[in-house]
Amino acid sequence: MKTLNVGYVSVYHFEPEAGSAHRNVLFSHATGIAALTYKDVLQRWATVLQVNVFAYDARGHGESKLDAKTAYANGFKAINHALCYDLREIFNGLREHFTGSWSLAGHSLGGWLALYTANEVDVDHVVLLDVPLLPPSSAFLWATACLFGQRGFHPLSRPARRRKRMFRSRREALIAFKRNPFFRKWDENHIAHYIDANFETLEDATLKLRHDPEWEADLFESQPAMHTPLFLKMNPKKRKELKVDLLAGDDSRICSPRSIRYFHQFFPRMRWLVVPQGGHMFPFENTPGLLGALALAFPKPAPSVPCDVELEAV
Repeated sequence: MKTLNVGYVSVYHFEPEAGSAHRNVLFSHATGIAALTYKDVLQRWATVLQVNVFAYDARGHGESKLDAKTAYANGFKAINHALCYDLREIFNGLREHFTGSWSLAGHSLGGWLALYTANEVDVDHVVLLDVPLLPPSSAFLWATACLFGQRGFHPLSRPARRRKRMFRSRREALIAFKRNPFFRKWDENHIAHYIDANFETLEDATLKLRHDPEWEADLFESQPAMHTPLFLKMNPKKRKELKVDLLAGDDSRICSPRSIRYFHQFFPRMRWLVVPQGGHMFPFENTPGLLGALALAFPKPAPSVPCDVELEAV
């Protein structure tokens, strides 16, 4: 892994261990999970699929120097515009130095950033890893709460606010996370990377969470209740031509299969790829399954990956 400077942002570059890359991918991480949590995942992505993968810490996360407070400048509902602006600037900076075809990719809310930014930059392909697609009933309730300006009801914001911010030692943190149901299926190496990326070690060896849980919760709650208006604002020609691969964990409760047809109405070139043995965090729970799905998602044939990946018709 190399670290590049694009303006005030540090960008992590994962490249194939042998041979040349046939495509470049800019990846946006999930909310509350800094980029280098994916360190092993992204290196295997680059190596197996022979692509350059770039990742960065979104503002307010990890070691990002971009201040989260300035994202509120144009109002709570404009937070996503600030994050998309950051992604666009990073993409344009990278394109000055890396030629060839580009894809945008993102996990969870990072996927929404990738999709909306794709409308403004020169990419023909987007890869979405388990983006939040609530079932119609939950989406309606969240839309109603947004209509009346109610906060604190988003199903992901409440756990974010309860996140533990301090640990007495790295060992204590590792034991706590291994016992946490959220990390139950994670390999210990991924948990170790999560600790390194999301916590700083103080002089007395205590660990402190790098990002503010209130900022994390606000990122969830600032999401639009309904994506239809934003889809309609996108360039119709771009929407119809954009290749979208949506990867979902077969046990995910965040990315609902009942939303496939709705999504497909706006993006006719969308494919739904199911990764077995994984929930919302399937990149860490079943990395081989992720790589198998990505081998289907990228246009150039990639080395086969031993896993059972199911492609659903939509």
